[in-house]
Formats: sequence, C-alpha cells, structure tokens
Amino acid sequence: MVSVDFQKRYQEHEKLLEKTNFFQRAAKSALYSERWKKTGVQIEQLKGFSSLQSLPFISADDLRQTWEKYSIEEIILTKNVAFWFCTSGSMGKKKWMGWTYNDINRSKEAIGKRLLNILQPSDIIMAVILPPPYISSSIPFRLLEGTASTGMPIEQIALSPETIQDGFQLLMKRQPTVFFCTPSLAMRLAEEIGRNTPRILKQMAKDKKSAKLHLASLITKIKTIKPKQVFKKMRVGFFTSEPLAPFRKAIEELYDIEVYDYYGFTEGFGAGIECSLHEGLHFSSLNGIIEIIPEKELVLEEKNPGYIPKTLLFSEVEKGLVGELVITDFKEAMPLIRYRLRDKVKVLAADECSCGSITPRLEIIGRTDDVINLGIIRFSAIKFDSIFKSNFKHGQVALWEVYVSREGFKPKLTLTIEPSQVSNEEQFKEEILAALLEFRTFKLGLENELFVFDSVKIVDKLKLEIIGQGKRRRIRYDPNFLKTVKY
Repeated sequence: MVSVDFQKRYQEHEKLLEKTNFFQRAAKSALYSERWKKTGVQIEQLKGFSSLQSLPFISADDLRQTWEKYSIEEIILTKNVAFWFCTSGSMGKKKWMGWTYNDINRSKEAIGKRLLNILQPSDIIMAVILPPPYISSSIPFRLLEGTASTGMPIEQIALSPETIQDGFQLLMKRQPTVFFCTPSLAMRLAEEIGRNTPRILKQMAKDKKSAKLHLASLITKIKTIKPKQVFKKMRVGFFTSEPLAPFRKAIEELYDIEVYDYYGFTEGFGAGIECSLHEGLHFSSLNGIIEIIPEKELVLEEKNPGYIPKTLLFSEVEKGLVGELVITDFKEAMPLIRYRLRDKVKVLAADECSCGSITPRLEIIGRTDDVINLGIIRFSAIKFDSIFKSNFKHGQVALWEVYVSREGFKPKLTLTIEPSQVSNEEQFKEEILAALLEFRTFKLGLENELFVFDSVKIVDKLKLEIIGQGKRRRIRYDPNFLKTVKY
C-alpha cells in the first residue's frame, strides 16, 4: 500500500474539497450543471471523496459538446483567463481549455520543483515543440519560469518542427545540454541529421574552401552521423506526448543522454515525470486527485455499455494494478472533475521511492479508446469512419480495418477494406488515399515521414473481432508494436 505520508496528503485534499466548496463552485459551469442534475446529484450535499466517486465521469466528447452548445461565460468559472490552449483536433473537433494566471503559476511551480534535482545552472534546453495554441508551446516557458522561481533560471532555445532547420546553425554554435521533445520527433531529427549532414558539410567546405570539411563530408557518406556527434554537450532529455518505452534505448544510443519520461495532457494538471532512478512516472498530488478504473471494471463496461465502472483512489492502489487514469484537478477557470483520460496505466510501485518521493509510480501502457495511435500522430476511428462514408465514384466501403505495425522506428499503417460494391479496384484505392490526404493531420504526418502508409488492401470478406455488445474492433496492433525499436 501507499505510504502514510501520501495518505495524509490525500486527507488534506479531502479537507480542501470541503473547505473551498469545490463541488458547489464547479456546479455553476455548464460542463457539470445539467449532467449532475440529470443523474440526481444533490449538489449541496457534496463534500469529500465519497461524494467525488459518486459523480459521473466526463470525457473529451463532453468537453467538445459543452464548447459547441454553451457560451464561454456559461462554461468558465472566472471572469477572465490568462491563456487558451487547444488540442490538435486529430481525435475530432479541437478542445479549448482556459487557464488563469494562478493555474499556470501552480503548474510551473510543480514542474520547477520536479526538475530542480535534474537540471544544472549552466544548462541550455533545446525544446522542439508544437507552436501556439497547443499546450506544448507553453511547457518550455513554464520550465523556464519554474526553474527561475527556484533561483536557478535555465537558458532555452525553443523551436517548432517547421523551424528547427532554420535554427540549426544556432543550435550548433550554442550546443544545448538538455533536450525536450517527443520520442518520434527525436528519432526523425536523428534521421535528418544522418541524411543531411553530408550535404551541409559539403556546402560548408565549398564556402570556406576547407579541405578538412571536404574530407569530413566524404567520411559521412560512408559512416552515418548521429546526433551525439553534433550535439556533443547534450546530457539529459525529457520526452513527452507518446510512450517513451519503445524508443528509450535508441534515443539513449543516438544522443548519448540520460532519458526521462514526462507525461502531461492539454486539458489540465496531473503531469508525471520520472526521477533519476527511472522506475516509473511520479504524479504530483499537489494540484489534483487521481483515480484508476481497474481493468476488470473496464471489461464489465465493455460488455455492458450502461455499466458505470468503479474506481480506486491513488491512495488505495497496489503494485501491479492495471487500469485507466482518471483526473480531478483544482484549476480555477475550468476544473476537471473525474475526467477520463483514456490512458491505460500500470502501477509499478505503490510505496515510497528511494528518491524521497511519496507518490506511487505508474507506467503508461496504452489507450482504452478506439484510437489509431501512430505515436505523436493519432486519429479517432470516428474520423476515419466519416472519411470512408464519402461518396466514392468507383466503390463504397462496407467494413474497414487498420493494422498498425512498425517499419524501423516508424509506425506503419495498413488499411484493409471490404467494399459493398466496387467498379474499378485500383481507382477505388486511389480515391480512398486521396480522401485520407484531405485529412490535414494524416497528410502532415505522412509528408513529414512520422509514419509509413503501407497500402490499401481490398478483400471480399473482412473478419473483424467482435467485442462487447456486438461492437467490431476495427483497429489492431502488431504484438511487437510497443517493443523496443531499432534505428
């Protein structure tokens, strides 16, 4: 079981729920008011953990629907917000989340404290991030301000995937010591360094009339250059937005750095980070309450769609527990109450860590929803379904299945179609691919070589696995998909 100190912290949270009238305040938001009334919640009687666990869950779909149906004033609980973040929209319509200055300050304070024992005053961070309004755009600056608040400000160079080539000369001259990125982008950067270094050196040799650089360019045609030969001072990397485990060894080898897993999500607090022992993600309980829906409860829900799964509080979990992560946070503008993240986790340890942290340690092991997960690129099955319902000239889709495997370190997607009718098979395949390329996220991922699209296969009969109440499983993963990748 978890430590006594951690249980005490959770008891403090329970008191906080009651002292701040947390539930009664949240009930004023359109995100909860109607939903709670429909389920018979007695708002004035809500107090502690037992009340929390009696409330209905909310999901990403609830956030989207509330955003579409209500005005901002009916949704947020403050007069103003400091910043609006949004998701990429690859899972459906974008979700916008308002954060106040206090929300941001509490977040950066928690981040700064976690990194204090890892970063050094002389560090220079190279952050490859998505630009605003995505929340990843704010993380480097919250890192910067968070470390500054501890009296140890850290220098940063923040670039987007689109601008990293423009900033490459600065990176070469400044020589960053810390890397902040997503695992798959780090692998793609390594690929580009190996691919383009000969051309860059050849051009530099020509411009500077340097025989030494010319010789170096010739050598790189024989031996692939790795990032560790370019970023010679880099020592630490923080990786987020997708599972790190399959990429860890490859990134350690390519960059010659100590690798840390970092977990966060656009909607709110709840970030997890490894300590120097690398034995799972520590989740700070300062800014929120964590529950886990055990796997056996998820199975019951899958078989009976009307079933409401039970949860365990983070203070009740034991080593080996597998289930889905649920977050309640204390944000001012848009607090999340029992938000299902759809991330599947495993409790690696429930006792105090040797690093001194008293929080249980988790590993992210997958998703519980119907998602085509290609690492940093994700698509909802609903989005694909809408694409395949298009009026094609040379055929119509009856059933479809996506199989996700790997080609090297990249996810590889194979699409199998059972048509209800087809007049020209090859032209039908071309129409399907053209429709997929009209989906911006798919197109950008393919063009930037973040995944491989194998083929469109047409079959007479597609046998889909039946799950739950006759629901067909349309997404399958290769058994080795989450195993260690090779560069």
